[in-house]
Amino acid sequence: MNIQHNAPTDTICKIHFDFSIKTEIPKGENVYITGNLPELGSWNPVGRKLELQKDGTCSFEVPARKGSIIEYKITRGSWKTQGIYDSNIVPPDNLVIKVGKERNMHVEIVGWLDQRQIDSDPVIGRLVDSPEFACHGLAHKRPVQVWLPETYDESGEPAAVIYMHDGQNLFEPGKAFAGVDWKVDETATRLIRSGEIPDCIVVGIPNSPARMQELNLFTNEGKAYAEFIVNEVKPWVEKNFNVSKQPGDNAVIGSSMGGLISFQMLYAYEHCFSLAGCLSTAFQKTNGQIFNQFSRNCFKPLEARLYLDAGEFEPPIARAYFDMMKLLKENGFIEGHNLMGYYEEKATHCEARWAARLPLALKFLFGKKII
Repeated sequence: MNIQHNAPTDTICKIHFDFSIKTEIPKGENVYITGNLPELGSWNPVGRKLELQKDGTCSFEVPARKGSIIEYKITRGSWKTQGIYDSNIVPPDNLVIKVGKERNMHVEIVGWLDQRQIDSDPVIGRLVDSPEFACHGLAHKRPVQVWLPETYDESGEPAAVIYMHDGQNLFEPGKAFAGVDWKVDETATRLIRSGEIPDCIVVGIPNSPARMQELNLFTNEGKAYAEFIVNEVKPWVEKNFNVSKQPGDNAVIGSSMGGLISFQMLYAYEHCFSLAGCLSTAFQKTNGQIFNQFSRNCFKPLEARLYLDAGEFEPPIARAYFDMMKLLKENGFIEGHNLMGYYEEKATHCEARWAARLPLALKFLFGKKII
């Protein structure tokens, strides 16, 4: 979909928040609001402390530009303790406001995420844990987790390989960020069974406390993280599993900062990967460096295939998405051939939306080329 993003105007609207906590708060704990504005805590789960009255209510106002989008959540100080505002939506989605005029927002919190049972649905296929790697140049050592489909054959045709960042969030909701996983095993299994993608294995690479630095090739940590994948993880995978070493059978996929480094690794390591899936990519976190570098880079698409997407309710990412799609097409990528872009209306920046769009990425990257 090619939808132009409307830039916000300079008109300021007051948004009045009115919260009511209808469930017990554990003794000694506090309640916070966090969101995509500095006044809401800038997505720190210990964001802005709510000064609750004795009846569990709290009110305040924040200014916002007309045309902008506000996303927010309520927590008790961590993503595992998010407030539930609808018993039918667990884990809770981001609350979203499209700012068009002054508004009063009333939210009732009826429960807490950590007090609800989040079952780890049985993994389809098999998960194999690696030993801990040396992770040269990185402060945080880690193993990886390899998903093998039911069709994996140790002596048959070598399987394609998908290297995915933020590995904790891929297979099991009980281990994932805020209890929501990407459902990679379910999605890949369904597409393999239907013949829409070839047999593949998925390598989940966990993030670390240094995630923001590691998932950006412009940083020293990012360079070390990429080298860790190429020089430690990839050789181990190719030694221990029946997989293809051809770049056209090897993909890197991630979201947000994971989308950024997947994009960067596509052209920095073209001898290793020819496929990249970049969901809600945080191009804006490079302060323009990624656009300047790509404009000057001699990298040509050739056999590369690239999937990009963005959601309406993530404005900085959506703006950067449209800018990058334009730049890619000016530099030789052909939409529908080796480039696919998808803009999802009313989509927030969250695991649930990436899980829903993952089939699009996999089918494009591994499907038949359109000539």
